[in-house]
Amino acid sequence: MAALQFIGRLLVAGVLLSGGSQLPASAAPGPASRIILSSHEEGQSKPSVVTLTCDPAGGSHPNPADACAVLAEVSGEFNDIPKQSPDAICPMIWHPVDVTATGRWAGKPVNYSHTFGNDCIKQSELGVVFDF
Repeated sequence: MAALQFIGRLLVAGVLLSGGSQLPASAAPGPASRIILSSHEEGQSKPSVVTLTCDPAGGSHPNPADACAVLAEVSGEFNDIPKQSPDAICPMIWHPVDVTATGRWAGKPVNYSHTFGNDCIKQSELGVVFDF
C-alpha cells in the first residue's frame, strides 16, 4: 500500500513539474453553487424540477437572480430561509407538496426536503426559491 502511495505522489509531482497543473479551457470550473430543486404536489403525475446556479445566477429556474439572493442571505441553508410572506392567509386544506433541493452551495453539499400542507403554505414560506 505504501508503495502505491509513493508512486501516486511521484506522478502528482511529475505533473506539477511539467506544468500540467493548468486546466484546459474546456475544464474551466462551473458555478460555485448548483442546486436541483423539485416540487411535487399531491395528485401530480410528475414533480416540477428546475436547476438553479448562482455565481453567476442561471439555470432553468424562472427567476434565478432573486432565488440566489434569498439563498445568499442564509448561506444556502434552506432551513434558515425566513418566511417570505409572513402575512399570507392560506386555507387549512391538506393537499401536501413535497419539495427537495440537492446539489452544492458555495462548495458545500445541499440536501433539503420538506412537506408543506399545501402550495400556499409552501409559497409563503419559501417564496421565489420554489416558485416554478
